[in-house]
Amino acid sequence: MKISKTRSNIIKGLSSLFTLGSKQRTKVKTYARLAESFKQTHTIETDRGLLKFRVDSPGSVPQDPNSVRSEPETFEWIRTSLKSGDTLWDIGANVGVFSLYAAIEKTNKVLSLEPSAESYATLNANIRLNGLDEYIQALCFAGSKETNLLDLFMKDTTSGASHNSIGSSTNQFGEFDVNGFQSVIAIKLDDLNQIKGVSSPDHIKLDVDGKELAILEGATEILSKVDSILIEIEGINLSENLDRIEEIISSAGLEEDTNWRNKGSGRNRLYWRNKT
Repeated sequence: MKISKTRSNIIKGLSSLFTLGSKQRTKVKTYARLAESFKQTHTIETDRGLLKFRVDSPGSVPQDPNSVRSEPETFEWIRTSLKSGDTLWDIGANVGVFSLYAAIEKTNKVLSLEPSAESYATLNANIRLNGLDEYIQALCFAGSKETNLLDLFMKDTTSGASHNSIGSSTNQFGEFDVNGFQSVIAIKLDDLNQIKGVSSPDHIKLDVDGKELAILEGATEILSKVDSILIEIEGINLSENLDRIEEIISSAGLEEDTNWRNKGSGRNRLYWRNKT
């Protein structure tokens, strides 16, 4: 990290030197062209093929799929659970790692929700880079208990950042310093499912940095129909919300596959309907 920052500062200094004496607008346009020329595409190798990612910030560079930090259990769930023709709802898609992986073979549809405008822009760029425009629908929405307009409290405003929060400055680990706000449409997943053109989910991935319970409370109808849901359970979800989360899940006819608790990152729990 320190080396990369040093190098970027050197390049910044050189660009300032080369634009000495230029008009302000000319300088800005030069910097913009320079930034565009340095924009990179990062590729990761998966068992389903290569996935390409536009690099808009350090946080938009995905982990190696085999790294524990990359949640290998989520890749495994997608690989082993989605049948041809199934639809995945990726709630909290970020820059789209799991959405792209689910759609790469072009036999599944994905609906991706990502409220951060910065991450959403990168998500759409990544969808186009991988030629998956027809297979992934990306919406700049947040899931919620009720459908309304809320603020996204941003701990980090850059693309690929995590631990932001809808409606408050509290994520799964507690209070955080807010560095920006963004108005966003927060929608009940049951309401989302009623919109014409939206494919109903067969599977749901839910990773929203502490707001999982609120989203589940607004998704009771679709939960009664999905085949499986993978939920990130850590922080407040583990210490305070777990009983209520499991009550909602159980009422929908889903049961936990406890073997999943110790897989990979250990952060996700998997719930199935009629899993044999």
